[in-house]
Amino acid sequence: MRHSIYYLKIGELRSRKQKFTEYAIGDRSFLEDLEFETVLKAIDRGKKSYYYESFTQGATIVPRQLWFVEPQVHPKLGIDPTQPRLKTSQRAIEKAKKEYEDVIVEGEVESQFLYLVVTGSEIAPFSTTKLPLVVLPIEPKGGKYHIIHSEEAKQKGYSGLYHWLIRAEEVWSGKRGEKADKMTIYDRLDYQRGLSDQRSRVKYRVLYNTSGTYLVSCIVVNKPSNVKVDSSSIRVSGVVADAKVYRYDTDDENEALFLSALLNAPIIDSLIKPMQSRGQFGERDIHKKVLELPLPKFNPRKNEHMMLVNLAKRASEKASKIVPELEKQYSGIGKIRQLVKAEIEEEVLQIDKIVRELIVSEGELPDGLYAFL
Repeated sequence: MRHSIYYLKIGELRSRKQKFTEYAIGDRSFLEDLEFETVLKAIDRGKKSYYYESFTQGATIVPRQLWFVEPQVHPKLGIDPTQPRLKTSQRAIEKAKKEYEDVIVEGEVESQFLYLVVTGSEIAPFSTTKLPLVVLPIEPKGGKYHIIHSEEAKQKGYSGLYHWLIRAEEVWSGKRGEKADKMTIYDRLDYQRGLSDQRSRVKYRVLYNTSGTYLVSCIVVNKPSNVKVDSSSIRVSGVVADAKVYRYDTDDENEALFLSALLNAPIIDSLIKPMQSRGQFGERDIHKKVLELPLPKFNPRKNEHMMLVNLAKRASEKASKIVPELEKQYSGIGKIRQLVKAEIEEEVLQIDKIVRELIVSEGELPDGLYAFL
């Protein structure tokens, strides 16, 4: 904490004196009133959430045109669910960087290499919109993922994946030139082990956006599932996190619900606002700033924690019911998030009240103590 100042707030023929305190986190500073003085003091002395090291950024699944796909249905033969024909998705084409605007990949790939991915643009409070489909050269190994290169795909008889990867390698080499020797397409895909370190057998992934005006969080269930394609369906192997989100993997559904409640509480979003950099449309970068707050470790023996679990479950159920219909009416995620918030307002207000009390009491604990409670 640096120092206190007094600020005179002038309204319509009214004024009041209110005390603010300036706090610093590294080279960032901001003003806050005294309601959360204990929280901000905890931040100021470097006390972070129990989960600070456990949340990690997802995988850099780029260039998008090489991995984001849409199933192609033959007008007479339909689609082969075991090795569907795929093509670069329209979304990837529309959002392509200039040097990749001409890249479209098409071919048949074994369905075991198909996954759903969360990029952040699909996250609404306690829910997601329809998730994009991706081809990923990975297979579960030792509880995580092993990256398969083209030669290994050929040796193992994955002919569809092999041809897809050869095309991806050609595009990467052609666009990158000499730089491709320093970082292969596989190095890019698994940069800092963002893909291979994701837990392949975990049940739940708690996710939140890396940037945006507002913090928003959801839970996804990581399991094989069927994706409807016209009158047929294809099998996907699970759900992975893109680099546009941070993830926490857990097999405990209650812990996942507890964390999603914390991360969707309005007070948490308000507290990180002064720490965020600002873009043209307001605050942007979030990254681990939210985890610099003293968010507590989940404890099922604490009534307040289980109250958050039950409220998050109710909010998730309500949000998941309305999102499919909202997707039909609105293309922008901002509008969908707004309407979801309105639908679950009652639950969020109760969540916010509990979270306010939790983080204040957490901020008062001696550093390191909460890990043992």
